[in-house]
Amino acid sequence: MTPFIRDQYWSQPLISYTVMQMLEPAAREACLAVLHQVSGIAGSADHLLIAPADTFHLSLYAIAPVRSDFDKDAWWQIHGETALAAFRRWCDAQPAAVLRFRKLRVTQTAVIAVAEPHDAVWNLRRMLRAEVPQPPGGTPNYDMIHMTLARYAQPDKLPADFATRVSALPLALDVRLFEATLMRETAYPLLGGKPVETHALKIPETAV
Repeated sequence: MTPFIRDQYWSQPLISYTVMQMLEPAAREACLAVLHQVSGIAGSADHLLIAPADTFHLSLYAIAPVRSDFDKDAWWQIHGETALAAFRRWCDAQPAAVLRFRKLRVTQTAVIAVAEPHDAVWNLRRMLRAEVPQPPGGTPNYDMIHMTLARYAQPDKLPADFATRVSALPLALDVRLFEATLMRETAYPLLGGKPVETHALKIPETAV
């Protein structure tokens, strides 16, 4: 039996409210270069689910997660202003930063890039978890900063050593964190959606 599974939510019309940032062109190109290597190991890009490059993004915090089953728009009508107030304060106070992705990890459902820990993301998550009421089912309590690069279209066709070989690939991907968006997603993964608000991080970028 394959250790991998196809993501049942891929391309489905699903709602979420998420703090995220679209990738800049250079970061998108770097991701595509990594995905070229991953596709080679997979045997074909057809064995993977890869979103269009112009939708590549960094998810920072899921306020109303895509995988939870409740009326997210109704919940947002009640709690959205609280979430927006906390989001704006974080943007006002948080210096722009660079997230350094240095490791590839293969999970049951995806290939992800894992970043070194950074207070910018931890501060956002702590603030939102503390100030915004938890939705039904709660929110993911991630212990890492990661970015999903690919999911599996045909998991049974992936080679037995797929995880080992992908995890061994070198990764040196730097992503500038400079402008955050609170997004209402309507098709997963960000194949449809509309920004609620976007704010530049107000304090000048510093070396970190």
